[in-house]
Amino acid sequence: MKTPCWSMDEILSSLSEGKEGCGPKSLVMYSSLRGAMVTDPRGMFLPIEDHLVHRGDGVFETLLFEGGGVYNLSAHLERLIRSASAIGLSLPFGEAQVIQVIEDCFAQAGKSRSLARVLLGRGTGGFSVDPAESVQSSLYVMVYEAPPPFMTTHPEGARAVLSAVPPKSGGLATIKTCNYIPNAMMKAEANAAGVHFAIGVDAEGFVTESATENIAGVDREGTLIYPPPTSHLPGTTLQRVVALAASEGRKIENRAFRPSELFEMAEVLVVGTTTYVTPLIELDGRAISVGPVAGELHRLLMADIYNREE
Repeated sequence: MKTPCWSMDEILSSLSEGKEGCGPKSLVMYSSLRGAMVTDPRGMFLPIEDHLVHRGDGVFETLLFEGGGVYNLSAHLERLIRSASAIGLSLPFGEAQVIQVIEDCFAQAGKSRSLARVLLGRGTGGFSVDPAESVQSSLYVMVYEAPPPFMTTHPEGARAVLSAVPPKSGGLATIKTCNYIPNAMMKAEANAAGVHFAIGVDAEGFVTESATENIAGVDREGTLIYPPPTSHLPGTTLQRVVALAASEGRKIENRAFRPSELFEMAEVLVVGTTTYVTPLIELDGRAISVGPVAGELHRLLMADIYNREE
């Protein structure tokens, strides 16, 4: 036999040398299997036997800590629970404890601005596809360093291409499962094209979303238009931006639109947790009109982040 078989002492030695675990950008990890947080990246891992790992059987949310707290937490938790319910998955403990864990992880990280990935998995049990093999769901919270806001590093705005990746079908398109292969392929498309985002198109030819961002438009009369989430995920940040815009008296229209309409709009917006509200300036090599609304909505969003009442 030529393949080494390690003892537990050798495994612990490997961990102490930093050969496993996460990288330095990972700040805090919580695992419900341990019931505790860790701050040493060498101790940040989860069991391969969890169906979340080998089947992608789970759901997730990405949270932003900024302005002294977790932004839009209630909306994220609502979507997490809704996504979990859609695939017959439940929290391993009560919602109040989940909130406490999330807040404690961010507090332990001690950063004024950071992100957290909250993963709710089917749990450990074996390697079949049968969900019944897992007797208890698992919850993992990973806090990590947030990259600079998109407009900080790209003040001119964003460039994009239309994606050729088929969107998720049926109800799976509207729940946030851990199957993000189409999203990863969309990001690879954008990378290959030398742009920032790829924008999806559904089977009927309507705009859906980018890999992790929503798309909206502003018509020549100043109406904010965003597509109904029938073939894509309803974005929590976009929903909040829509509410803020409406509160300022801006007309809102929730309707589907085709890629060709993006060239006719006064502005096209890319909206997400880390992009905030970013103007799109180019699509498939063609210029997109730029105007003042993106900046106005961005300022509304930032004011909401730093002056929220949650």
